[in-house]
Amino acid sequence: MGSKRRGGLGSGLSALIPTSTSQDTGVREVSVGAIRPNRSQPRQVFNEQALDELAASIREHGVIQPLIVTAHDDGSFELIAGERRWRAAQRAGLEQVPVLVRETTPQRLLELALVENIQRADLNPLEEGRAYQALKDEFALSDDQIAQRVGKGRVAVANTRRLLNLAPAVQQALLDGAITAGHGRALLMIAQHERQEALLALVRSGGLSVRATEGIAALANDPRLEARMQDALLQGTLSVDQAHALQRITAGPTQAETLDAVLLNGLGVRETERLCDLVAAGTAPAAALGQLRPSLSGGSTPAARNGAQQLARADARSGVLSSSDDANDAEIVRLFEQAVGTPVQVARNGKSIRVTFELFGDEQLRALYDLIVREQDR
Repeated sequence: MGSKRRGGLGSGLSALIPTSTSQDTGVREVSVGAIRPNRSQPRQVFNEQALDELAASIREHGVIQPLIVTAHDDGSFELIAGERRWRAAQRAGLEQVPVLVRETTPQRLLELALVENIQRADLNPLEEGRAYQALKDEFALSDDQIAQRVGKGRVAVANTRRLLNLAPAVQQALLDGAITAGHGRALLMIAQHERQEALLALVRSGGLSVRATEGIAALANDPRLEARMQDALLQGTLSVDQAHALQRITAGPTQAETLDAVLLNGLGVRETERLCDLVAAGTAPAAALGQLRPSLSGGSTPAARNGAQQLARADARSGVLSSSDDANDAEIVRLFEQAVGTPVQVARNGKSIRVTFELFGDEQLRALYDLIVREQDR
């Protein structure tokens, strides 16, 4: 039984490459200077060290696999496949290289250059996205048609093209390898470039995972959150869990007033949740804060003292230590939550201090471990 033929454009590229080195393959030698790069080459970044290594190999062994080119009427040739070998041959000082001449169309030229790089994983996500977009713009191909030609799924093609809508600073971070394509797709959930850049800064400073980035981006687009609250979330002054708690308050002005109480008093996640529960139940934010932290309002009213006692009794019944009211601890909680992107609690019992990280899955657990190890290795 014959082997199964590979679908998509990959089979078209392999059909251009000879499987034999016999004289009837059509391979011939041409001047390196007579060859020019593919005008539709999607790849823009070439690894200099890899090119030097390939040039050294070519000096010793020559160009083993011929370049694939198309001929022009002026006697020049345009690359279809093999630009790395052509560049390395120039570095190696070769005057001539073996080529295989094939006829092709401008559309096919772009398609072949694209699939060659995809098969060899040579393109970064943005280069790949630009190539897909070129096929769409210049040749009116749909995502489905592009997907069939390059052997990928339609959704993968569409998502890669969408990366071109990222803010320039985010695109540069993607090119630099500071974030992944997954991070880029998460940032695309936010339309405004300046807000994308704000979340990018948070991702980089906190080493956020793709899932954590998606969670923040989704909340930053939630119409139930006031714009100022969304901005606080993107700047890292408000955690995801605090934002979820504030969603329970449906009235915009009351939500904004509660946000002020959270930020000005450095409330942690648990305190924010309690405060929001009280406000959502009808208590004014200032009165709810007084019940939560009597010391902030002097504890002067019986309602405030009674509220604090009820909260303390609730903690005792649940077996949870009361969160520290110390302002320094509130700042520590904020810094922890900003760094790890997950809820953190600091509780004191005499001289002992308990720090609790609330994680949602193995990915966050691994990310926390990696963050700790990375800091130890510095």
